[in-house]
Parts: sequence; structure tokens; C-alpha cells
Amino acid sequence: MTDLRVHPYTAAEPGIFANSYLLECEDGVVLVDANLLVSDARALAARLAALRKPLLAAFVTHAHPDHFNGLPYVAGDDVPVYATAAVAETIGEIALPKREQWQPLYGDEWPDRYRVPDHPLASGEVVEVGGLRVEVHGLGAAESHADSYLLVHAGSRREAFIGDLAFDGVHSYTADGHTGRWLDALDRLTGELNGVRLYPGHGAPRGRALLDEQRRYLLMYREAVRRIAGGAATLTDPQKRELTDVMTRFLPDAPLAWLIGLGADAVATELAARAVPA
Repeated sequence: MTDLRVHPYTAAEPGIFANSYLLECEDGVVLVDANLLVSDARALAARLAALRKPLLAAFVTHAHPDHFNGLPYVAGDDVPVYATAAVAETIGEIALPKREQWQPLYGDEWPDRYRVPDHPLASGEVVEVGGLRVEVHGLGAAESHADSYLLVHAGSRREAFIGDLAFDGVHSYTADGHTGRWLDALDRLTGELNGVRLYPGHGAPRGRALLDEQRRYLLMYREAVRRIAGGAATLTDPQKRELTDVMTRFLPDAPLAWLIGLGADAVATELAARAVPA
């Protein structure tokens, strides 16, 4: 049986509490996602070095910078980086615009270089590495413009790395405006990953309850946006504050509440486009 140890690295709040995972097997290490900020990427690289095993491969679950930014600091040019073709393509499209958007806020903590996954995969394709069998399953747009999950087999053991398809204990990012498709993806995962331990991009590993809670959060968020926006495609600043009040009562004491207002217009636009005229 292949031995597998999962070592999480979790950023602090400036890095949006993003998780990266080092999958240690007998012959080396496999990386899943690579954090947002330079300091976290370097800390992740130090954690890898402490294992005293080579990095065999890296995988990126989806096209958001808090999961791909750190790749150049952790994975050398000789290390293959895998993702679905849609995730790789989307990273290539958004990496520079995201830097232009966020580097003025983060300064030198935002990487000055990036790496697009160089081994694009079809959904369902399998990579054998370090004694692990990694199935890569594409889901299309959901939390991001291109999402996937990894089903990792280590002998008879199975672990799923689901990126940001479900958040644990923090408010969710909804600003890409695909919450309807995200709900569909959660329905699919509930069937495909029944009984499998789920490792999220933010929060602690859990079981199916993680998916159920994310579904409830999205349904609440969409209904609050629908009511407050009243069919409009955008919310005013006072309306965004009202939305934030609603969602912080729904998920009290959870960090990253600034994400609530950030996604409001995208979801209002999504809902307005899907509204059926009376």
C-alpha cells in the first residue's frame, strides 16, 4: 500500500487563509495549489525543503491567484505543473490582469512572475506520480471561471482536493458570478465524492457536510441579493452594507466578510440575467 501523508500549509488572513497541500509519499512530494503572497510561497517552499524529498509534480485546482501565484517560488522549471486545460487556459488569461488589479494593494507581496500549468489535462485524465494515482476532474465555471477537483488514490485510500468548491469557516468568494453553476457542481460532488474526505482551499478537511453547508450559504446569499437588489443588476453601497449585515448574521464571527460586498454586483447581474419576465 502506498504511504501518504498530507501536510497542509495555511496562509494567515492577508493571504486569505488559503491552503496548499504537500502530499508526501515514499519517493517524493506532490504539491496541490500554491498560495497567494510571496511570503507564504516562500514559507511553503521551506516546508517542502524540510521534508527532504524532491517535488515530483504540482497540481492547480482552479484559476484564482491564491491557488497559483506561488508556483514559481515552489516548483522549479523541471517540475511538471498539471491542471485541466480550462484551468490552465484561464490562468494564462487572468494572471496579468489580476496582478494589475491587486499589486497596488499588496505591493512586493504580489509575485512579479507567474507560471501557467504546462501539462494541461482532459477531465477524467489520470496522472501516476510517486505511487499516487491522481484523477483530475473538470467542472467548468463554478466558484471561479474554471474549477476542478483532484481525487487522489494511495492504494485503497482516497482523498479529494476540492479547491474552492466549498469554503469552511470563512465567507465565500462569489465575484466571478457563477453561483447557479456552482450549486450544480455541489450536487455533482455530493454524488461523486460520497464517503471521501474533502480537503478545501480554505478551512479544515471534512466530509459531505462541507458541501451541504456551502450549498446553504450560496442559497442564502443568492436569496439575499435577489431581495435587496429587487431585480437590478447592481447594488448601491447601502444595499451592499445591508447584504453584509445579512450574511454576517448567517455566518457569525467568520472572517473575510469583505468578500460579501465584493461579489454582490456579479451575483445580482447573474440573477437579473436569469430572471423570467412575469
